[in-house]
Amino acid sequence: YLIALSPLFWALFEQSGSSLNIFPDQRVDRHLFGWEMPASWFQSVNSFWIITLAPIFAAVWVWLGKRGMEPSAPLKFALGMVQIGLGFIVLVYGAGRAGELTPMIFIILLYLLHSTAELCFSPVGLSSMTRLAVGSMTGLMMGTWFLATAAGNFIAAQIAKLTAGADPDHILTVYSWIGWIVIVAGLAAIPLSWAVKRLMHLDTLGDDVG
Repeated sequence: YLIALSPLFWALFEQSGSSLNIFPDQRVDRHLFGWEMPASWFQSVNSFWIITLAPIFAAVWVWLGKRGMEPSAPLKFALGMVQIGLGFIVLVYGAGRAGELTPMIFIILLYLLHSTAELCFSPVGLSSMTRLAVGSMTGLMMGTWFLATAAGNFIAAQIAKLTAGADPDHILTVYSWIGWIVIVAGLAAIPLSWAVKRLMHLDTLGDDVG
């Protein structure tokens, strides 16, 4: 179940290296106090949010875990999908003014939501593969996880092709579609996460920390 959700997540997240790398150069107002920020600098925004927020997320998970309130791995996956979809919707909302450049704050908010989504998805997925797999299949499951990630990168390339050379309205339409599709999928995964959690047999694995 977790591996099946992986390609859909990475297909959107990896837009940061393709279509979302071009969008700031062409459609974002990058002027700050009279200085024009290079579009390539936006590639570091995700790293900034990860470095800043990772300790906070770790502390929150531990705090919730001690109180028996930490979300399960499937629920974290669902929340991650909702957040990454919301990132695109925020960008579409900010860019919805015809003939105007998108304010810089909206691309930064997109990367904030994508970074919090990654913190709910990537480390949780990696730990779950080793934690849930039987010993003799740990290597196989890790390989399958990375194969699913590769599939997500392939889908990401197909999405990027839809935006290549397209006019801004078409690009925003693509972002809107993929954003809402993943949000709906994430919302549907929330009730499913409760059933999947029961199938994980966490009582035989110890406390759910992943």
